[in-house]
Amino acid sequence: MVLFPKAVLALHVFEPRYRLMMDEVIQRGQSICMALLKPGWEADYYGSPEMHAIGCVGKVVGHQLLEDGRYNVTLHGEYKVTIEGFERDHPFRIGRMSRLDEDEGWCGRGSTPNESQELLAMFRRFHEGKGAALDFAAIFGAQMEADAIVNTIAMNLNVEPAVKQQLLEMESTELRYRAVHRVLADASATQDVLDGARHRFPTDRREN
Repeated sequence: MVLFPKAVLALHVFEPRYRLMMDEVIQRGQSICMALLKPGWEADYYGSPEMHAIGCVGKVVGHQLLEDGRYNVTLHGEYKVTIEGFERDHPFRIGRMSRLDEDEGWCGRGSTPNESQELLAMFRRFHEGKGAALDFAAIFGAQMEADAIVNTIAMNLNVEPAVKQQLLEMESTELRYRAVHRVLADASATQDVLDGARHRFPTDRREN
């Protein structure tokens, strides 16, 4: 998973080491850093596989401890960080990190509210009728700032995790907005072609 600032991520924690992590996080009011594992992580998953150096710190804003010790957790993305090293590797990693600020100039422009709403409309259109329905009200809330909309869409895009990592690492909100817009525009164009093909070649041959 790739967590973005100002986005909300629901997690189900079931591995023993991460249950221990959640116990400590909740008792001490600490935060969790989400960082994407690098390719090849499967070979050392239960050890300390390599991860990308840039991640996102998330604050636990909701949690439910289940009877068997598992957790349902809600994380709110706080800010990007560079992971500089680790204080501890076992049973879970405790990291040393420094905060990464990004250029948010795009957020203050007069055109930004309309651009973010257009992006949200594109995202809604792309996900309509595709697999499990997304609860847009729960994901986006009633009122959301433009950068939160961009980051939430980036986190929920139907793309490879490596692409989401690239979006996270971008130095400005505007670059991320433009990249996400491009992904959705390409997806919409592809969907238009598919819809046209279905119309010309319907499943029921009597409609030809």
